[in-house]
Amino acid sequence: MTASQRPLAWVARDAWLMVSARFLRTFAQSLIAVFFGIYLIELGYSLVQMGLLITIGSIGSTVFATLIVFVGDTLGRRRLLIGFTAMMGLAGLGYSFTENYVLLAFVSFFVGSIAISGSGPRGPVQPLEQAALPDTTTAEHRTDLFALAGIGERAARLAGTLGAAAPAVLVPVLGVGEITAFKLMFVVYAVIMLASAAMYGLLSPAIDSGVSGGGWRNPLRLKSRRTIFSLAAIVSVDGFATRFVFFSLVGAWFHLEYGFDLAEVSYVLAGSTVLNMVSLWVAARLANRIGLLNTVIYTHIPAVAATLALPFAPTAWLAVVFWFVRAFFGQMDAPARQSYTMAIVSRDERVAMASITNVSQAGVGAVTPSLATVLWQAASASAPFVASGALKSVYLIGLYLAFKDVHPPEEQERAERRRLEREARRSGGAGG
Repeated sequence: MTASQRPLAWVARDAWLMVSARFLRTFAQSLIAVFFGIYLIELGYSLVQMGLLITIGSIGSTVFATLIVFVGDTLGRRRLLIGFTAMMGLAGLGYSFTENYVLLAFVSFFVGSIAISGSGPRGPVQPLEQAALPDTTTAEHRTDLFALAGIGERAARLAGTLGAAAPAVLVPVLGVGEITAFKLMFVVYAVIMLASAAMYGLLSPAIDSGVSGGGWRNPLRLKSRRTIFSLAAIVSVDGFATRFVFFSLVGAWFHLEYGFDLAEVSYVLAGSTVLNMVSLWVAARLANRIGLLNTVIYTHIPAVAATLALPFAPTAWLAVVFWFVRAFFGQMDAPARQSYTMAIVSRDERVAMASITNVSQAGVGAVTPSLATVLWQAASASAPFVASGALKSVYLIGLYLAFKDVHPPEEQERAERRRLEREARRSGGAGG
């Protein structure tokens, strides 16, 4: 088997480094997120104080993600990837060395998504990666690479969730108290994050070639500003809709509606995570056949239908089926949309596109979980699911109407080749 025939031979060294660094970073964040609330309660803090720390983390993530819109390519992607990841790791050590609430709030601002784990802003690292990954491969494999990175991220999330049980092992093995075991886990978090930063340090200078340098960048003067801000506005609707149906709410819903115990809820949510991982690779294959925007829209239709049907399922097994259908189709748009957004702007506008769309989704989605619980209590348990499905429909219609005529360069080239081939066949037939 030659090098070109090996599986994933098209994945370059820089791409592997970023995918691996993302895996470590996500694993560390998921490891801590599971018991973060329990740790704060053990310290004697209230649920309101815990929520405030999470909000402060959301604000910090949003601030830094917004900052790189202006300086992402000015300071250099590689330098910022190293700096932000190392900063989160070092700040995470603060949870090990202090129990003072003010200091914990300060640390939370810099650690950001440590306590959120996908429920809010994901900070500046993800958009920097999203902008840099396409430079490591060809247009043909760009969507495949985003799918690979997404699979690795979800695998890390699953592994981190399982690894969060480590404090229960550390207590009897090391003979330490529960709080001490939690603090040791924060040290583990910091070490893993620093290892992730070290991987970014191994990236080649090609990551910044042709884009770094220059002064402060004003996103309002970008050539593609209309495209960027229009897309950001539309995907913010998706971000708002998605967070109506978050894992904690779904777990509570299965428990209250069908009497599922903790183990059964865990199995259902873990199964949906596995289906989600599989679907990402399917999405990449599909995008190469029907196009990126078509993949985003068409795969979301069954997910929306399953979301709307889920709260009205007459039996538990049918509810699980609907949830699994939603899990399989609900994130298939992720690699296709990431690839699409990076393809329709120039290389030096990718950081701005990734950052602005990320911040717009996170900003409007931050309040959705609270709104979902209010809807549940004020209306019914089905209300969050119906709201999510309805808003998702608005998002899909808006995305199609606004961008149906905006095609990535490689799709334009394929369409032109097909047109020329048809004309050649017609000419040949007429000549015969």
